[in-house]
Amino acid sequence: MTLAPFKAFVVMPAFNEASGIRFYLNTLSDYLGTIASQEDQSISWTILVVNDGSHDLTESIVADLAEERRSEVVSIEQLSLLRNFGHQAALVAGLKLAASRRADFVITMDADGEHPMNLIRDMVDRWKDGASLVHTSRNPDPRLSHFKNASSKFYYRLLRVLGHLDIQDGMADYKLWDGELLRSVRSYLVSCGSTRAFASWLVPDAPVVRYDQDVVSGRASRFTLPKMISMAVGGLVRFSDFPIRLAFYVGLSAVLFGSGLFVFAVGAYFMGKVVPGWTSIVALIVLFGGVQCFLLGIYGEYFLRNIFRANLPMFLSTTARRARRDVTRRASSPVNDKTSTDSPPSSLA
Repeated sequence: MTLAPFKAFVVMPAFNEASGIRFYLNTLSDYLGTIASQEDQSISWTILVVNDGSHDLTESIVADLAEERRSEVVSIEQLSLLRNFGHQAALVAGLKLAASRRADFVITMDADGEHPMNLIRDMVDRWKDGASLVHTSRNPDPRLSHFKNASSKFYYRLLRVLGHLDIQDGMADYKLWDGELLRSVRSYLVSCGSTRAFASWLVPDAPVVRYDQDVVSGRASRFTLPKMISMAVGGLVRFSDFPIRLAFYVGLSAVLFGSGLFVFAVGAYFMGKVVPGWTSIVALIVLFGGVQCFLLGIYGEYFLRNIFRANLPMFLSTTARRARRDVTRRASSPVNDKTSTDSPPSSLA
């Protein structure tokens, strides 16, 4: 029986990558072609470049390359966004499209060449062994600045401590997503805040493949400090209830402190040690200020439970995972096998 090939997508956000994207896509296509035919089952690869509103010739270069390699084993496609929406938005757009195309698995990686493609074979093997998600984690390039290393470590520490996420330092958006898992969560991707944090929250025990980061010489990083802060805030706000519950604790503390100060002000009044009018002013300010903070904390708790967490899945079934994803998963889908004597399954009403 001839088994249908696995359908695999490589989702690659690209913004102003005209200078090197042709070479990188050619190299990646050649590499994927070497692993398209496996011992157990072949893989049909599609490289999906999500053009995130590039201002240079990225779009035309990718379009020309897709036409040039149309007849080859590895196909190249392009999804162009109307304007620059950001790296996370481009990732989500590519993931949702790949999921709708019934991909068996999807690999997300950057278009700048800093994600080593030789990890793909290992990631696919982990997936075939039953992993529904495979992370990668980078060992920092020694050429990076101390500020870059320190800020990166601080970001991951915040996610671990405040977000209660099992995420390692240096975890990148270079990941493998199982297609069935991706289709079950694709409606949550738009509001996930950070796919990097969402993946760690989704499958905390997923295998991690480490690699040495290789910064491309002469290329200025587009992951600037404002973008880093934006992604950090997105991950923390989405997966940590500490900031919103902080208002409750501050309000409760203010109420307790205000109550004590109120007693002190009333006592000072009866002892005749205050200026007339001081007691009522202090008491009212402290009391109502504390009550307002306390009520904000209560509103925040309702917001947390009814809106914030309502946009995350309450549970996800793991029954779709397979210990092996080759013969047993495709045995019911023969493709042009003239030697097969199996009768076609009867249709159900």
